[in-house]
Amino acid sequence: MLKNLYKSLLASALLAGSFTACSNDKNVAGGTEAESTVVALQIQVSGNAAYSRVRALPDDFLAEEATEAEWIETDENGFVKIPMEPGAYTVEARHVDGSDATGAVYSVALDSSSSNVIDTIKLVELSSIEGFVLLGESTPVIRIAGLDRYVVPDSTGHFVIDSLPTGSFEVLFGDPQTINSAKVESTTGDTLYVDCSDSVVQVTGSVESVATEVPNGDWNEHAALLAQVDGYAVGVLGAAGVTDSLGNISAAEGEICVVTTTEDYVIVEDTTEVDSAGNAKTSAVIAPGSLRECAYKEGPTWILFEKSGTYNLESPLRLGSDKTFDGRGRDVRITGMGILTQESSNLIFENLTFTAPAITVQDTSSRRALSLHNGTHHVWVDHCVFEEYPLVELDVKRGSHNVTISWSRFENAQTGVLFGLAADIIMDTAQSLTMHHNYFAGLSRDGILAHGGKLHAYNNFFDSVEKSGVVCSDAARCLIEKNVFNNELPVTLYRWYNEDGSPVDSTVGFVNMVENKFSAGGSDSDFADHAVGFVPDYKYESGLADVSLVLRLKNESGSR
Repeated sequence: MLKNLYKSLLASALLAGSFTACSNDKNVAGGTEAESTVVALQIQVSGNAAYSRVRALPDDFLAEEATEAEWIETDENGFVKIPMEPGAYTVEARHVDGSDATGAVYSVALDSSSSNVIDTIKLVELSSIEGFVLLGESTPVIRIAGLDRYVVPDSTGHFVIDSLPTGSFEVLFGDPQTINSAKVESTTGDTLYVDCSDSVVQVTGSVESVATEVPNGDWNEHAALLAQVDGYAVGVLGAAGVTDSLGNISAAEGEICVVTTTEDYVIVEDTTEVDSAGNAKTSAVIAPGSLRECAYKEGPTWILFEKSGTYNLESPLRLGSDKTFDGRGRDVRITGMGILTQESSNLIFENLTFTAPAITVQDTSSRRALSLHNGTHHVWVDHCVFEEYPLVELDVKRGSHNVTISWSRFENAQTGVLFGLAADIIMDTAQSLTMHHNYFAGLSRDGILAHGGKLHAYNNFFDSVEKSGVVCSDAARCLIEKNVFNNELPVTLYRWYNEDGSPVDSTVGFVNMVENKFSAGGSDSDFADHAVGFVPDYKYESGLADVSLVLRLKNESGSR
């Protein structure tokens, strides 16, 4: 996963505590004008450094394109003499021995009174600076002053500057057309995250995610999990509650069921029925100790997993009420036919990964990873991963309400979350959904597609979503608050448009946009003339929409 990629670097940039706003710095690929006097810089590379490579560039040099400046090779003793004009320079040395590489950076100032300057450079292990920059309307270039480094971030804003020796570097982020740059003093040792899409630069160091321990069946651990519920799902008790015939949830003593096998069904023989060839009749039965066996238990059940593994559902898993699926501390991957609810309630899905469905064609029969249907209510989906589904990964529809989806990842699909059905199928005003601290990436259409009902989306990150971050249509009331949108079309109000491009008014949604951050287009004021939506009837805390939020969601969303 992406967050693991960010942890795998050899060494990254640690803030030295000083940074500036975007500035105009037009010294690109040049530096100071040369004077007439030439002096000699003599460098002795220490250690086993015969035939190392050395180059010197003006200390304000900024590469114009992805090229490599000329290197000079040392002799068998690691010695090199470089004719240079007076001025300030950054000298870089590199030595490669098989698969091992070492290097060093050295600053030197030469004036016309100097005839020879002699110094020694000690080679050290190479490292990398890795980072993430929120993309603006144009893709910035990342450079290091005085070094021949020119890096363009990928479509998600991720970049790596590799083959750097340990040291302090001035990293510059700038638009290649205007040369506006953000200067950051950094040293290796931690991940560097920089946002220079606005006039103010924000820089944040990485935060190590703390692995979650495996629950041991202590109900206090279940209670601690419930203490984290917020949004519309408040009141859910999962395995610690029971739902009555009116849909009310009250505390109850549940049982624990531990999943001990990754099998779903097993084939058994009935020796009482044998055909003429001597073959016994066979049938598929639910495997003892399976996820399905635990899920089908009557009454409130806390479902734990003995081991990590892939649990393939050979047929849809249709759930009743009052269950907690708790994958904390394990890598629980659910594949196959997906999970469906039918007038169910009081459900918790914690720390699960839904991946690789059995149906992979893009048609309406494609199975969702998780479908909450027909009046399902009080459901909490937390720290889950949804990936590799052809159409929609999770849906909440047909009157389902009081649902919260938090700290989860939606990747590699057409749409992440479908909320409700189009108004010409069913007009739904009762459904309600809170979505907070979720990460959306690699979606070919929309992050959240809302038809009717009440949607509260806050502190989410929409990255590399090709269409809309949020579609609010068919009279849906949407409070979209303090999210980060790294896509060109953050929000869409209409489901249908006429051939001339005008919207079909009957499909409009009603949006209130509050303090969101837009790095690739859009603003809160785009919807100033639209209805203000609604105010949620629950208490919640939302953080700022900034690069710190992006960093947290990249590192902490999904399974833990």
